[in-house]
Amino acid sequence: MGAALRESEPRVVGHWSLVIGSWHPLSQSTPLTNWFTNDQRPMTFNAIPASVHRIVLAAALSVAGSCAAQAQSRLPLSAADIDAIARLVMLEDHRDFDTTDLSRLLASAHPEVRRRAALAIGRIADKRGYALLRAKPLDADTAVAATEVFAAGQLKDSNTVAWFDSLLANARFAPAVLAEAAIALGKIKTARARDALARFLSTASEGPRTNQAIGEALLSIGRCTTRGDLNPILRFGTSPNDEIRWRAAWALFRPRDPAALSASMVMTGDRSPDVRVWAVRALPKPQADTAGKTADAEKVLLAALHDADRRVRTEAIRALGTYSDSAAVTAMTAAKDSPDGWISSSAVEGLARLNPPPAAGGRQGGGGGRGRTPPAPVTRPLADYRAIVERWVVPDYNGAPRPTARWETARGSIEIELYPGDAPLAVDDFVKTMESGTIVGTAFTRVVPDFVAQEQTIPGGQRLRDEVSRRGLTRANLAWASAGLDTGTPGYTLANAVQPHNEGDFTALGRVIKGMDVVDQLQLNDKITAARMLTVR
Repeated sequence: MGAALRESEPRVVGHWSLVIGSWHPLSQSTPLTNWFTNDQRPMTFNAIPASVHRIVLAAALSVAGSCAAQAQSRLPLSAADIDAIARLVMLEDHRDFDTTDLSRLLASAHPEVRRRAALAIGRIADKRGYALLRAKPLDADTAVAATEVFAAGQLKDSNTVAWFDSLLANARFAPAVLAEAAIALGKIKTARARDALARFLSTASEGPRTNQAIGEALLSIGRCTTRGDLNPILRFGTSPNDEIRWRAAWALFRPRDPAALSASMVMTGDRSPDVRVWAVRALPKPQADTAGKTADAEKVLLAALHDADRRVRTEAIRALGTYSDSAAVTAMTAAKDSPDGWISSSAVEGLARLNPPPAAGGRQGGGGGRGRTPPAPVTRPLADYRAIVERWVVPDYNGAPRPTARWETARGSIEIELYPGDAPLAVDDFVKTMESGTIVGTAFTRVVPDFVAQEQTIPGGQRLRDEVSRRGLTRANLAWASAGLDTGTPGYTLANAVQPHNEGDFTALGRVIKGMDVVDQLQLNDKITAARMLTVR
């Protein structure tokens, strides 16, 4: 997304995706899905026939060559452009809305400078930025245009709903622009925002140009704070596209609307576990009671305990924890002895609701960014920001390999790729933390099954400025905990699942590229026993 963000990268991280000329392997144990096709079957890489392996490899090499050629053909960054980007990073870090500089750099001849100027407006989050973004038509460069829409969405201004609505109504815009308009409405969350999303979803037809926007609109309508007509969501509950169906299931689950319960019960039988996991989460007792379907919902949850997918079983136990009858208690009592930490801790937590123990359960513990109020982020002179840009942003723009790190735990190794072009300040801080060694010995003091593993605050950690980007909060995402934008310090968090409800509020600092199976096995108080940078600039 943008030159440094590689515009063609899909938002769905944690999958192998061949999307508009972009190939992104993560793990051989993650599902293979294609956003823009109607693939019916979740597959793992190891399940693909050898002949297809060869085709996939050929495609990957072809795409890699194409991406390398694209990087080489990008407009080079001059010394003046680097100065401009350094100035923008400084304005972001200081949260300084300098109208003169931002206006000037939005009109730069270099598209990367224009993109980063728009991004800076979104990160500074001053509502006056909307007038700057709208002072001219959307940029002719798709990456810049999409970032302009993203930045306007980060302002979370209800007065911008009509503009986003008009973008969604105009099919001539690029898919990335439409998707960002849909995401923006989900950050605003008002009734008018929901109405705009419902209008789009009521008329949109699936296809290569609209699938991304449909998927994001489904997540956004689920984030809205008011309930409404479910039909715009339900029409995608039988989509042939697994990625769209799980987003419809999430949109039904998130508002806790009892009117959606019957549809969610049906979706618990979906062929895709990505759909079933969200459908099962929609069946806690309060919603089932209101819908008058308590017995039916509990029956579905008890059956889901035998699902082939670990996430579905975990969420079934978690939902059963809201029931107090003998069948639910018997199921949770059996599950608390499961060798699977997700299952057992969820069962213990559910039983604790019936008879609260004096000690805290498996979700408890202080994570990074919580507790004491850390000092304000340290700001620096312009020369320091230029050095950061030259070290992190420029090489990423030019297509250099991204820095990687490895953490060792008792469960195994976790390898992480960082996003230096998207979060240069955070990457700089991460590398310094790794090189200092202070991360070694820190524990994961908050582990929420099928959600997140959160590290305790690292000694001496500085309060961090958030650098929210268009990457999205996906499975395998590396971030840090906070109580709101610009309030967090490392320890870091590793996401077991997508987190659409937090979109726009946390930084995507990097992603796990090897060892997600280890992340999924982490338990409370597991420690990082060793840590080192594998590649660094």
